[in-house]
Amino acid sequence: MSGADEGVAAWLSGFAEAAAVVLATPSECREAMRGALDRCWEELRQVARHRPPYANDAADLFDRFESARTSLERALWAAAAPDRSGADPAGEADPPGPDLTDPDLCAIGTGDTAAVDREPERTAGSVVPAPADAGAAGRATTGETPDGPDAAGTVESVPGAQPSPPDPADEEPPAPDPLAGFADALDGLESELLAEQIRYLPRTPQAAAADPPATATDRVAATWQRVHMALLRLPATLREEWRARACETASAAGLAVTAEDSTDPDVIVPGLPQGLYTAERVRLAIAVPRVAAINVPAEIHRSLATSPGTVMKLPPTDPRLAWAVRAEQALRLVELDPELHVAVLVEDHPSSLASQDARLRYRQHLHRLLEAAGSSQATKWSAESRLGAAHELDMVLGGLVHKRPAALDSWWWQWRNSVSEILRPLAESARYELVPKPVAKWDRHDVDAYTVKHSVSGQSGEPTLVQWVLWTPLKPKGASTRPNDRKGRIVMRPETLYGRTAP
Repeated sequence: MSGADEGVAAWLSGFAEAAAVVLATPSECREAMRGALDRCWEELRQVARHRPPYANDAADLFDRFESARTSLERALWAAAAPDRSGADPAGEADPPGPDLTDPDLCAIGTGDTAAVDREPERTAGSVVPAPADAGAAGRATTGETPDGPDAAGTVESVPGAQPSPPDPADEEPPAPDPLAGFADALDGLESELLAEQIRYLPRTPQAAAADPPATATDRVAATWQRVHMALLRLPATLREEWRARACETASAAGLAVTAEDSTDPDVIVPGLPQGLYTAERVRLAIAVPRVAAINVPAEIHRSLATSPGTVMKLPPTDPRLAWAVRAEQALRLVELDPELHVAVLVEDHPSSLASQDARLRYRQHLHRLLEAAGSSQATKWSAESRLGAAHELDMVLGGLVHKRPAALDSWWWQWRNSVSEILRPLAESARYELVPKPVAKWDRHDVDAYTVKHSVSGQSGEPTLVQWVLWTPLKPKGASTRPNDRKGRIVMRPETLYGRTAP
């Protein structure tokens, strides 16, 4: 084991030791730790030995991976044991239970075999066997204690007596969750946002309807993320107004957003204090492409046949740098926004990416296209072939879309344009160019000239004919009369009745 590996092992050992203490102690930190480890295990659960790109890994390495994943699963199962048994985490510790690794004791429906010869437990509201002396037995019958019938102490009963049910009046009501009010305020803000911005947002967010969070803390995080991801689809001015209102709502609850998060243009979801939410950043402008591409995940480097070392030797205009950064961003956005759709084939209708399986298929298809585009740059492909590989990648990398398309001056539109711009130098080399006319001004003639016949029907009643670009349209450069083999795909206003199209 190298020095670096030993350092990693030491840090992980320290994490495991500290995490074990946190998971064994009833607290809000315990719930946060369990939630984070649950999400980690859910991600690891998707990795299968036979699926690319994991099928290329060495067998002994994947065995270690499975061992680590199984250990995490067992740790989470053990940490959840008090919740499954119904034990009071704040009460006294339970006596040792049976060995859960013994198959003879783990069948469903078996009893606790370790309970034999165990001293009866004394808990609030329970009765205990009477003492052996007759006087004590007499006192148990009359309800008296050695110091008199009114002395404080546990009332004992004869063996076999049943406990009296606890008096509901003696039970303290659960303490109100201080975050519940903030969660309700965010719900109200989201409802108002969806009711007002019906041009760009659905009436009911898919993420909210799928799996409502159980705690106020989870509600806050989920709604806060949902609201800010929805704001990315609004026109820029509206986004700023609603973003300010969200920050005011947080401040009113004593959870002020930092000045940095509220003003940084790269922060798409601001952070919340007390560990409620960590800020999410996605850069629209890539000032230093080589530096930005160094830190992308290793799987993206493998697909593009690059590495942190080789990217520093690439010219700043090499498209692999931008592809690496935008691919990492696309995969992150897909995880943050379950409202996204994509079509990986030109004849397909965009389908939802809300499920884990759909996101996995998208990731796999994206990596296959990254491999082809990266290979075209690393080898002596013709300019036309390089553009072809890049154009195919554009349809999947930049083709993310919402059922109600975002505004053409939204954050999402800027991100989509940044992906299209990667094609510009490649198109120039192959005597093509991006269509210079803004899509907001297109008419039916432009649609016929620059797009394929598989347009997607958008929202009716919109003033613009073209509502989104799924696949960047190109055209032969200048006044060339050669056929256009690089058409794009769009979302457009649906046709009106009687087969006519809107003007």
